[in-house]
Amino acid sequence: MSSPDTNLQQPAPQEVPAQPAANPAEPPAETPEAAPAQPEAAPEPSLEEKLQSAQGEVARLTEQLKRVAAEAENYRKRLDANFERRVSGAKEEIFRSLLPIIDHLEMALEAAHKGGTLESLCQGIELVLKDALKIMHKYEVSAIEAQGQNFDPSCHEAVMMEERTDLPDESVSEVFKKGYKIGDKVLRPSMVKVARRPQ
Repeated sequence: MSSPDTNLQQPAPQEVPAQPAANPAEPPAETPEAAPAQPEAAPEPSLEEKLQSAQGEVARLTEQLKRVAAEAENYRKRLDANFERRVSGAKEEIFRSLLPIIDHLEMALEAAHKGGTLESLCQGIELVLKDALKIMHKYEVSAIEAQGQNFDPSCHEAVMMEERTDLPDESVSEVFKKGYKIGDKVLRPSMVKVARRPQ
């Protein structure tokens, strides 16, 4: 009896096809990503909500307008008060400057009543005039030159005319009342007589 063959033939292993090696230079294939979810649209505000929002904005703007108006009114009041103080201060300064003139006039009158001489009375008047001119100089008030000057309607007022051959035509031959100006502004024009050459 024959012994079984110990050299049994094993089935040949099947060959698996080799996978190609990955190329390191090539980027890995991207897997498709899912599209991001779109946010849900905010619901449209209702008509009542829109009305409430508009009313709130109107109330805010109205309050802001009231504040601006109040600030403007307070600013105007401060300006008015400051102007009044300046006017009051200017009046005080002017009238304080006039007090010496009143003093000298009173002294001159008192001297005249007590039988003072004409010379002492004239001296008192000269003091008054000196004080007045000093005050005018302080406030930049000056007399307008007119005698012998060419007639200037901007600062001279012709009240009479006369024919003269010894004076230039349209020149001031006589001053009836002096004019004055403060700075470049005429306070009062000079009242003058104007010479005209005979025709």
